[in-house]
Amino acid sequence: MKKFFILVKKEIRELLTPQMLIPLLVVVLIFNFVGKIIGKEVKKSQVPQPIEIIDLDRSAVSQSVIEIIKKSNFAPNVTIENKKEEILAQARQKKEKAMLVIPAGFEKGIKNFEPQKIEVYNIMRNFSVTGSRDAAILNAAIAAINEVLSNQLISQAILGKDPGQLKRPVLTNEFVMVGEKTANISAAAVSGFIASQTTFIPIILFLIIVFASQMIATSIASEKENKTLETLLSTPVSRKFIVASKLFAAGFVALITAVVYLFGMRNYMTSMTGGSGTNLDGATKNAIIELGLQFSTYDYVLLGLSLFFGILAALAISFILGSFAQDTKSAQGVVAPLMILILVPYLLTMLLDFSSLSPLVRNLVYAIPFSHPFLAAPSLLLNQYQNVWLGIGYLAFFFIVAVIIASKIFSTERIFTLRLKFKKSNFKIGK
Repeated sequence: MKKFFILVKKEIRELLTPQMLIPLLVVVLIFNFVGKIIGKEVKKSQVPQPIEIIDLDRSAVSQSVIEIIKKSNFAPNVTIENKKEEILAQARQKKEKAMLVIPAGFEKGIKNFEPQKIEVYNIMRNFSVTGSRDAAILNAAIAAINEVLSNQLISQAILGKDPGQLKRPVLTNEFVMVGEKTANISAAAVSGFIASQTTFIPIILFLIIVFASQMIATSIASEKENKTLETLLSTPVSRKFIVASKLFAAGFVALITAVVYLFGMRNYMTSMTGGSGTNLDGATKNAIIELGLQFSTYDYVLLGLSLFFGILAALAISFILGSFAQDTKSAQGVVAPLMILILVPYLLTMLLDFSSLSPLVRNLVYAIPFSHPFLAAPSLLLNQYQNVWLGIGYLAFFFIVAVIIASKIFSTERIFTLRLKFKKSNFKIGK
């Protein structure tokens, strides 16, 4: 066992190189930098945004429209002159995001129950998420205007009646049931909370598996290229120990990398959502607690085990594929099949409900080992512990089988001659 740990220390030293640590540090700094920028933009968007309004009606109703716009987090600059092109040009120069034109006869038309059109000019300078959000906020303001004016018209037409009751004769009192627990909350609120808490986990896992797989494949290819593998395999140490030490060291480094990436991505996602995942109102927070939609210490342990064994499974496959790499340049190409195996469950778990898939498709996806870490977090929140433990067991079994295959490869001299030969559109395995 002492020889094993000596090999592990050697592998960790070789993996934790400046070439590996510097890019990792740079990526984390980029996450934090981008997160702070987005956080500042979110705070800026919470300040009332300037908007140009041309009020050609100059009536009490048009004034009420302007007041609603103010309450919708806008700071309107009101003009009563019909200088549409000039004001629109000024709005573009001042980098404002929208202009509204209330037409003449607006109040008269509204009182005659005739639909009126407000011209809305969205000044788009990009197609980013924040740009789309500004347009959505303005649309919400228009919806608020419709709500207020329609309530006024109904009150005038039908005296003594509540407009809200007339427009919404059927109300809903929503409940959500998770397992055997029930809470008075909307499904949309629960879905939004879960998304804010778990969306970044598959992204992190995907990045870490890709990084770790390329790392170990390149490590083996480098040893073959530099002829150091021959020296290592000639030492009086079991080749199974050599394989296990390489995988253990790479898994340890990948786990450190996962924690670092997780920290950086968490900051990034929190900034992007404006902290919506943590700043909940009292009723929503109580409902989330009632449903048990929070990770306990036990849940974190299981999630960590699933992530770790998922990384180990990827490393074992990369170890086998790396044996076919002739040099470090070809190492990137030989792990391409693994990238496909990771990408399929990554996309499916992000987009689909697995319970709705046909049994054949569901079992095929479950056969891909990386599906289980992607599904671990939702399963834990739903108290489906059996699924998580079965996934961990499958990953451990898959890892052991892969290690046995890798040991068989390393137990012969074929490790020095195995390679993939690419010729035109065909490739073959040679010795």
